[in-house]
Amino acid sequence: MQAPADPEQAAASMNICNHGVYFATDQRVPKGVMIQVHLKMPREVVGDDVTEWCFTGRVAHVEPLGSTNDKLGVGVQFLYYEVPRASL
Repeated sequence: MQAPADPEQAAASMNICNHGVYFATDQRVPKGVMIQVHLKMPREVVGDDVTEWCFTGRVAHVEPLGSTNDKLGVGVQFLYYEVPRASL
């Protein structure tokens, strides 16, 4: 995940579909901000050697994950994506 002018942060997705992704993070992400999400996709899913897709999306919701946990659940709605070409 990467918000403009912020460093990259690693996060594991908890749920993903063709419209968006939901993940846990300890970084505060404001609702409505545009972020880039880089997803590593296995060959079994995409059918070729492209391993990472870059999605641009809008943070649709942010919620605490448990009362004793500092992690937040972040839902991102995908707006568009780029697929880098596989190297030759």
